[in-house]
Amino acid sequence: MAGPYIYGMINKIENTNQQDTGGCREKSKTGKINVPHTGENIEEWEEKMFLRVISPLLSKEQENRIITPAYISGLQQDVLAVHWHPEHIPMELIGQRIKNSFPDARNSLIIPTQHNSLMEFNGFAGVEIDCFSPEFDRKVQLLIHFTAEKAAGAEKIRVMAEHTFKYRSRQLFDILHALAGDKMDDSIKKAETATAAEREIEEFVGAYSCKILRLIESHAASINNIFLKNKLIRDYFEELKGVYDGHIIDMAQVFIKSVKELVKASFSTGYFYKTRDVISQARESGAGIVVPHPEQFWPILLADYDVDGYEVWNPQSRQFTEFLIGAVAKMNGNKKSSKRPLLIFMGDDTHMGEKIRNASVIDRDKASREIGMQPAWDDPDIMAALKTVKASRERVIDEYRQRLL
Repeated sequence: MAGPYIYGMINKIENTNQQDTGGCREKSKTGKINVPHTGENIEEWEEKMFLRVISPLLSKEQENRIITPAYISGLQQDVLAVHWHPEHIPMELIGQRIKNSFPDARNSLIIPTQHNSLMEFNGFAGVEIDCFSPEFDRKVQLLIHFTAEKAAGAEKIRVMAEHTFKYRSRQLFDILHALAGDKMDDSIKKAETATAAEREIEEFVGAYSCKILRLIESHAASINNIFLKNKLIRDYFEELKGVYDGHIIDMAQVFIKSVKELVKASFSTGYFYKTRDVISQARESGAGIVVPHPEQFWPILLADYDVDGYEVWNPQSRQFTEFLIGAVAKMNGNKKSSKRPLLIFMGDDTHMGEKIRNASVIDRDKASREIGMQPAWDDPDIMAALKTVKASRERVIDEYRQRLL
């Protein structure tokens, strides 16, 4: 159900400026795309399309796709998965998929890490939380892991995550306002230049962005917060391929992406807690902490944060695995003997929601990821580097589990 923040956002739309929803650019039809006039009522089919995009319900066919893995690893007995996102997929279906993926598993540590939302699975709980590191002026991410018992008492971390969760919804509204209103014309103009978008594409995107704002307002009380993020815009426009020419929608998506990046670049860091404060509260709650894909914000390697380890491989961060293994080994060599050694992790970064999307809108890279499958552990060159630091799935599972208990 929608939380208080969503009601607050809707109130902001209604009260701060009539241009936010009612003041969307009035567009005339160009004749080429047949741009819908923003003053028109929302058509029934447009509303049904929106409800389909935000529906958490799965069809029987989608449920079967979840429990049927694309790959089965009959030989892998150690399953480590501490960086993956359930999204809106039921945990019982995810659990069945994991069992089917690893029929001979004997030793496992599997913890979900939804973005800024604490979730539990089989006695453990986790969250991937966005933070801000003023030392090097960069937004970073942390994986926070607990036993379910400790997570139940981690109220401060829960509040931090819930507050930070709001930024994704805030970005959604900022992007929709930029596309549909007059407040951020400079961003629109920059995006037009960057993509060479034709005026009619801007009109088309603006009209439907205005409709999306109105649809969110109409259904605020029933929208699950998890759908109120930037992906909603992409998903809704992809659904329009059943109505408009696919080439038009593809051009619209390029334009939307450019505006999104411009809005994100100027987004306030006020939604994020400082990294050291999050770490302090996590430790106070008895949590473990892992830095995911550090190559994306590499100064974190120099920050000397109190963490349990670093992720050296990830499907979207795989360039410097051997270098990162060596960096962790060097940091361990410089640590005082009283400090626990840093552990080496690999993350599959699976997004379960991608596995039920239609072929026309699926992100094939994300959809190909599987919970617990990190092929770098078995890469000959990487295995040689891991051997020098005595790292393996089995050792990391056993050591990290002990730290969490």
